[in-house]
Amino acid sequence: MTTCKHQLHLLAALLCALILNHSTNGFLGSSCKNNDKLMARRMRLIATNTPSSPMLGRSSCLYVRRSYDDKSDEELFAALLADKKSKARDATASPISSLDSSRYAHLANITSPSPSIKPEDIIPLVMIALKNNDVPDKDAGMKLVWEFATDTTQYVFRNNRTEFIESCHETADEFPTSFYGVAINGQSWNIETKLNRVGGESGWIATQVIKTVSSDGRLRRWQWELRKNKRPPCLGCWKIESIGSSDRNGDFEARDRGNGWSD
Repeated sequence: MTTCKHQLHLLAALLCALILNHSTNGFLGSSCKNNDKLMARRMRLIATNTPSSPMLGRSSCLYVRRSYDDKSDEELFAALLADKKSKARDATASPISSLDSSRYAHLANITSPSPSIKPEDIIPLVMIALKNNDVPDKDAGMKLVWEFATDTTQYVFRNNRTEFIESCHETADEFPTSFYGVAINGQSWNIETKLNRVGGESGWIATQVIKTVSSDGRLRRWQWELRKNKRPPCLGCWKIESIGSSDRNGDFEARDRGNGWSD
């Protein structure tokens, strides 16, 4: 009978541990080490479960620490709270905050247009954001693209961001060589030309070409047209007017045209 009770206590302890292990929100998923200590102190955990000392508390990490230091409850709560705040800061980062390269580190906190953003930075910003589309939250990259789109694009989608995002996903899923197909799922991209400002440094239209390789290895080039807002809102902000695709050879104009209708 004693053996059966002991087994029941162990089974109850295991079930409790499994339940707590899935509680990843709030304090319970923040730090296994600190959480073990806190629960041991608060619940007076007894490391060896016996029929006379049933399970009073359990670690959220599926193991029990047999010794603890003398940190106070307040210090343990403070440590757990620090873990939680750290995760909260990560969750408010921009889609490219996790980028390792220092080359684009200055773009890490950009989530919307600003007059201070140079036109040269918009293409890297968009391409990196789309590659990390669901960071820090679902479709964060596409939401950033919507923010940088001119009124032309937003008018086409009747100012409906949700409809725009759904269209982007449909295009990306169906056509690997579409812009959203290569930006989200492609193998690589690189800028091929310098930014060309029409009319010089004071010009409000700029173009630039990038090359992409799709997930199935096909090449495409894309000609971006950027425009500087000449009136509020966001006066002086550079936005994306259009992104034009090349043919399968990477050309924007057809070659070897036939002469069947030349006369």
